[in-house]
Amino acid sequence: MRVARNVLAVTAASTRIERRILAAVTALHAVVGGWVAMLTPGPLLVSDDLAYLGMARTLAGQGAAPLADQPPYGVLYPVLLAPGWALGLDESSMLFWARILNGLLGAALVPVLYAVVRRLTGASPRWSLVAAVIGASLPAQMTTASIVWTERLLPLLVALSVLCLIRFVECQSYRRAIAVVGVAAALFASHPRMGAAALVIVLAVPCIARFDRLVRRWRIRTSFAAPPDAVDSRSEPALSGAATLVVGGVGVLGLAAVEGVRRAVASAAFASSGTYDVVDLAGRRGLAEAPEMLLRGTGTVAYLVLATAGLAVVGLVVLLRSPPVGPWVFVAGLAVVVVAGWFLTGVGRADAYLHGRYIEVLAPTLVALGIIGSTRMRAFRAAFALTVVIVASGVWGAWAGGGDNWSNSRSPIMMLGVEAGGAPFGNDVFEPGAAALVAVLVGVVLLMAFRLSQPWLGCCLALAALSLGTASDLEALDQLFATATLSTVQEALEDVEISQIAVDTRGLSANLTGAVAWEVGFDNTSVEVALDKISPETSHLLLRADATAPLGAQLVGDVGQGKLWALP
Repeated sequence: MRVARNVLAVTAASTRIERRILAAVTALHAVVGGWVAMLTPGPLLVSDDLAYLGMARTLAGQGAAPLADQPPYGVLYPVLLAPGWALGLDESSMLFWARILNGLLGAALVPVLYAVVRRLTGASPRWSLVAAVIGASLPAQMTTASIVWTERLLPLLVALSVLCLIRFVECQSYRRAIAVVGVAAALFASHPRMGAAALVIVLAVPCIARFDRLVRRWRIRTSFAAPPDAVDSRSEPALSGAATLVVGGVGVLGLAAVEGVRRAVASAAFASSGTYDVVDLAGRRGLAEAPEMLLRGTGTVAYLVLATAGLAVVGLVVLLRSPPVGPWVFVAGLAVVVVAGWFLTGVGRADAYLHGRYIEVLAPTLVALGIIGSTRMRAFRAAFALTVVIVASGVWGAWAGGGDNWSNSRSPIMMLGVEAGGAPFGNDVFEPGAAALVAVLVGVVLLMAFRLSQPWLGCCLALAALSLGTASDLEALDQLFATATLSTVQEALEDVEISQIAVDTRGLSANLTGAVAWEVGFDNTSVEVALDKISPETSHLLLRADATAPLGAQLVGDVGQGKLWALP
């Protein structure tokens, strides 16, 4: 008995130390993430940033946003931004609020990834911590903290959904089933493009419950089984088969409710539920576009391979060798790829064939698992797999983006860090061959470091590579802002005293009208279509270049493709 008590005491003490270290690392990550977020001017992509800020302003009870109709955006992120408006913060302070929030969301990814790695792979606390820190510190995860987007929230919810599925498999209780469904609803509420993945996660609950006995009967064994101490063994009542079907049905209805809330908030903020929806997009995506859909979807996968130096591929192997959770996570990831290929079809942009913004939500989880897998796979197989998939992705990128596609300007915020090899330090010309070469070198060096030493050497090398990619992103983002719409508007309005402005959004880009609203202030901006309904307090008008100004108005200057007029 004394020995048992001593063992329990030592285990409890080590657990407390483990939690304290994890908490300290998480806090440090939040500080570093917040610091990186403050290094870049913004908002950067005005239309996207201001749409979230405008929805948050409406949720805070401050009325509709003075912006043009917007694409469909998720409602969860504006909910997190809304307290800032409710506290009376102005536009500049709201940027600070958003960046601190993003830093906290990015730091929260560390303990979630730590738990995922521990429970799914049975890795030691040291290896799990290293994998979690690296997975949560990818360049785009750091640099997008300066932008008012959901790019910090979505990877957190993806990792959290994986963790909730793992816990449900460990104990198929009502409470844990509801947790899975709730996280799936939050994922869909963060961005509509995650709807397909959220539906897969909801359906995983009844399917795992139904086929779990069959899986156990087959006695599937994997080399990535979690140790007993990584499993929460608290007794909870198990769900019946009928109850899991009910939970799944409730989850599907919950996703429909989320879409209803999104449409209501968007209508209140922009007087429109969205400039397009699923039905509208489906009408433009026929079988004739299937080859391009496949091309774009495959491009997101190739991007993920290059940007993570192949570690995401190893992480995928770990998932597939971890039934029944892994296959469902794989199907959810496949849904992300399908939606990306479907949506990007017909979109003209320089990064269309290696697009990262959609697929990068999976990267932290896959990279964290890939680090553990790289230490357990046979060295030759791991190195061979990394090299082959990276080279194939580079060749694919060079082939798919033919012509002068790669010589066009590219936005580094769409990339997870692949630009560190393909377009380093602000160079907007991307070359897939250079990116593939850098990815091979980084992948092989990290593989050797993780296999031949304690985790800390590999961690230091990985953080050095990630820091280089982050520094490259920051340099490129500074250059991007110098030519962005907001910087152009700031220069044009620098010497103009505007008390209230009315903007006719017809014929003007959403980026331009949003930039003017941000610069002048939401409370001092109104969207007007009929010039005879302009408020007497309005001092200036923004009209398209060929529009006729009211009698007596004086031309102040050009603002993008619009003209600024001063009223008498």
